Amino acid sequence: MLRIAYLVSIVLSLILSTIGLTENMKASVYIAENPSVIGKDIYLGDISLIESSDANVREKLQKIHICKSAELNSSVTLNINYIKSRAKQQGIQVESIMWLGADQTTIQTKSKIVSSEEILAIAESFIANFADKNVKKIIVQLTNEIKPVVLPYGKMNVKTELVFPSAINDNILIRFTFSIDDKDCEKRVIPFKVEIIKDVIVSSKNIDINKIISIDDLDIESKNVSLFSNVFIDKNELLGKRTKKAILKGTLITVDMVEKPPVIKQGDIITIVL
Repeated sequence: MLRIAYLVSIVLSLILSTIGLTENMKASVYIAENPSVIGKDIYLGDISLIESSDANVREKLQKIHICKSAELNSSVTLNINYIKSRAKQQGIQVESIMWLGADQTTIQTKSKIVSSEEILAIAESFIANFADKNVKKIIVQLTNEIKPVVLPYGKMNVKTELVFPSAINDNILIRFTFSIDDKDCEKRVIPFKVEIIKDVIVSSKNIDINKIISIDDLDIESKNVSLFSNVFIDKNELLGKRTKKAILKGTLITVDMVEKPPVIKQGDIITIVL
């Protein structure tokens, strides 16, 4: 864009040096055909190249307010007569200006678009922060199609946080806060289906309730576990514990299924020393 403006400046200088400004002309304004703007307002300096030997005249022309800009990622089309009328309304003698360039200009409002693929990548990075070293694979998927996030142009920052501390049906809700130049612009809560694959302890056979677990009762398998599930990854952590309920073969064993056996069991004979 700067290169184009530089080339236009050279061409404009050659034109002016050839035809020259008349005595009554104070400046030249070269209207760009397809400029882009940032912000809510369009000024003459945003859409044109202005030349004048008088710095005050040049500055005044640059600050001429043309109109409000279009919505983000949209455009507005203006013709030269409207631009001249806006300049005239703000005290400019349009007859003293040499108007060059396009008779009609389409002005795009520059924006930052965050695609669904980018949002997914942000979620993957965020969820990976919660995974421990025993995780073999993390699979994150959008549960439904989402619209891209359209933001004003500028330096973007994205803050992510969990809406709930645990997964619901393997779905995790993440709140995204999109900010531009440190100003919050949009917030979204987006659900993701998350699979956490890791080697965990499962039952190698059916285990009865109140049974003391032995090494033969346990096996290791790669399973999809919840991001915050209390599973076991080491058989030694379960040895000697007692089941609180019957566990079927192949079941993922979690902390709520087992307990330390009581020191005194029902039916034990105890001796009381007085």
